[in-house]
Parts: sequence; C-alpha cells; structure tokens
Amino acid sequence: MLFQLPSFLLFFLIFCALFAFCPRRLQLSFVTISSLIFYAWWYPPAVLLLIAMIVGCWLMLRLVWRDRRKLAPCVFVSLIPLGLYKYTDFLFETVEGLSGIQTPRLGWALPLGVSFVTFTIISYLVDTARQPGKKPPGFWPTAVYLTFFPHLIAGPILRARHILPQLPQLAIARASLMPNLALFTVGMLKKVLVADPVGAYVDQAYAAHATLSGWESVAAIFGFSIQIYCDFSAYSDMAIALAGMLGIAFPENFRSPYGSASIGEIWRRWHITLSFWLRDYVFKPLHVYLHKYARHLSIVVTMMLSGLWHGAAWTFVLWGLAHGLIMVAETVSGYARFSATASGWRRWLCILCTFLTWSVLTVIFRSPSLSVAHDVATGVIYRGNWGYWPDAATVPVLLGIGLLLLHPLDQIAKIRSMAALVPTVILAPVLLMLCVGCSVIASMQPANFYYFDF
Repeated sequence: MLFQLPSFLLFFLIFCALFAFCPRRLQLSFVTISSLIFYAWWYPPAVLLLIAMIVGCWLMLRLVWRDRRKLAPCVFVSLIPLGLYKYTDFLFETVEGLSGIQTPRLGWALPLGVSFVTFTIISYLVDTARQPGKKPPGFWPTAVYLTFFPHLIAGPILRARHILPQLPQLAIARASLMPNLALFTVGMLKKVLVADPVGAYVDQAYAAHATLSGWESVAAIFGFSIQIYCDFSAYSDMAIALAGMLGIAFPENFRSPYGSASIGEIWRRWHITLSFWLRDYVFKPLHVYLHKYARHLSIVVTMMLSGLWHGAAWTFVLWGLAHGLIMVAETVSGYARFSATASGWRRWLCILCTFLTWSVLTVIFRSPSLSVAHDVATGVIYRGNWGYWPDAATVPVLLGIGLLLLHPLDQIAKIRSMAALVPTVILAPVLLMLCVGCSVIASMQPANFYYFDF
C-alpha cells in the first residue's frame, strides 16, 4: 500500500475512525493488526515472515535480558531472514564467478521492509543487553515498535528507547494535525510531482546507456540525485507526519543534505537514522578493535557494509567503499575541518564540489553493473554532442533546479513552523486538495518508493 495512492488515504481514514473508538487496553493490538493488514496489501503470505520476526524478537529479548551472553547468537538468528532472502544468491553468484563451479539459486524475492525490520530488531537486542536492569516490554509494545505502519517498509530506523516510552500517549493528535498534514503534503508533492517524473527520464536514460549524448548523461546523473532524494525524503516526511498525527515523534531522517560541504557532512544529514545506527552498532565497536592498527579502517569497513546493506551487488560495495575512502581523505587532508568552518564563496564552492562528487558516485549506486556505470559516466566525456539539447531532459532538469532552490526550506521543523503560521481555515482545504490531486495523479501510474528494494 503506497502512501501516495487513494487506497492508503482510505486506509488511514478508516484506521483513524476505528482507533478513535478503540478501548485503551486494545489500542496496541489494534495498531499491530492494522499494520499487518497494511503490510499484507502487497503480498499476503509475506506477513507470516513478519509475524515470525515479531515473535522471535520478543522471545530473544527475554533471553538476552536474562543472559547477555546470548546476544551474539540472537543477533545471528535475527540476521537469518535477511541473509536468506537478500544475500544467499549473491554469495552463490560470487562463488560461481570466482571458481567457475555452478551453484544453486534460491530465487526468493526480498520481502518489503525486511532490511529495516532486521536493523530495528538488532538495535533492540543490543540496547537490551546494555541495560540488563531494565526489563523488556510486553509482546504488544514490541509488536507495535516493529510493525507500526508509518515506518514499516522504509524507515526511519527507530530506537526502542525513543519510541516505547511514547506508546502510552498514542492518540489522534488534533493539536498538531495541520503541521503534520502540511509535512505529509510536502512529501506527496516531492514524490508525485518531482521524483516520479524525473525518475521516468532517468530510467529511459539508463536503459539507453550506451548511446547517451553528453547532455543526456549530465541530465541522467543530475536527475538521479534529485530523484533519489525526493523519493526517499518524501517517504520519510510522510512517515514522520503520519506518526505525528498519532502522537508519536519519529526522528528526523533528512536535513537538507545537498547543502553539505563535505561527504562526511552529507552523511550526517542524509538518511540520518541509518547513519547513526551504523555509527552506534558498527563503527564504534569496530573502532575499538581497529584504531590501534589502522586508525581509519573502521570508517571504510562501515561504509562498505552500508553499501552492502543497500543492495546485494558489488556495485553497492564499491559505492560504499568510495564513500569511505573519500571520508578518510577528507579527515586526513584537513578538508573536513576546512569545509566545516568555511563561509561565503568558499563554503558555496565546497557545497558544489560535494554535490558533484555525490552525483557522480550515484551512477555506481543506480547502475545494475559497472559497465552500465561506465557508459553513463563516460558519455559526458566521449559522446559530447554538446550542440544538441535533449527535449526530454528539460522538465526533469527544471524540476531539479527548483528543488535545489527550495532545498534550504526542506526540513521538518521549518515545514511545520511555516504551516503553523497559516490559519487552519485556509490551510486545511488547500492541503487536502493537494493531497487528493496528487493521489489521483499517482494512481494513473503508480510508482514504488525507490528504497522499497532495499
């Protein structure tokens, strides 16, 4: 069920209507069942795996709480679904490619949201082991924490210590309804009016990767940077807004990342919940063991694992490796410190260089193979034809430029504060018309959110 489609708007209205009359003692079970229905909309049998992960997490929490030595095996068990569905065939393909020995394939499609649910479970287990004096909550709070439908498919990645204390105040938050509706509408606009049309051009360009002219390659590279941001930040905005309407504060996931002056800074402002998860559960433990031998190796390994989390392909590993090496170079050279304190034209130059670097690296991220990435990237150099401007690129480029001009305003706090300045009698009908209008447009050619594949 896609947030931007009429089916979800109807689902959410029905959910709110029933939730308003639900007895307090049944609210958590009602939210869990509703979230499972939301999840089952794509492929009902997949909900059995989700239920198994909920029950498994609840049981493992108690094992870890009683004996923290059980943490390592419980983390391993929690990784099994992700390993089977996402990485087994990748491992077989790699072994076959290196050895020439034919290997089997499972051919299992990755269920939606398994990567995000797995990371949520792991953080829950680790935090429980770190606080042995704090008894884990009951089954239904655990179930809501894992399955709450606003974040279930593509985040933000939540932490138990932030969300569980809020569950008793789960209710329709009338006071913050308009600011959150404004945030939801902004997400709807970014997804339907920017990400989807720009993505359509990018898909066509990458399909014709071997024949792209210079301008077509530039537009494709620039376009994907715009598409991936608008698509994923749109989902995050809508998820945070939906949770806010129900009285739950989700963490911020994007903070105008294309205004960053270094790759290190961009990762502190892009997919923030993933960056902090990797920092707390991968980088810090690695750094404890590696800093004596190779001071910066932990950041490189962390970014490679980040790439592998995004997709089971060597292109993603290479993409993560490139980011890790650049972040190390920024630190060693002193550029990270320089960019953090730069002002005026120097900071703008740093921002431009960072955006160009990020955009070029996204070619590896977007491409199904290194040969495709090579074709798209080198089209700028070898297939010039700079006197020809592709008409199909005009609208995507203009949408991208418009997004960048408004980018400093594209932050949760700013959107909510601006919405609070407009009288409800004016704001409400405008937002509702925009939501319904965008939903109708989206229903004509539904497009998944890009991170659903991860």
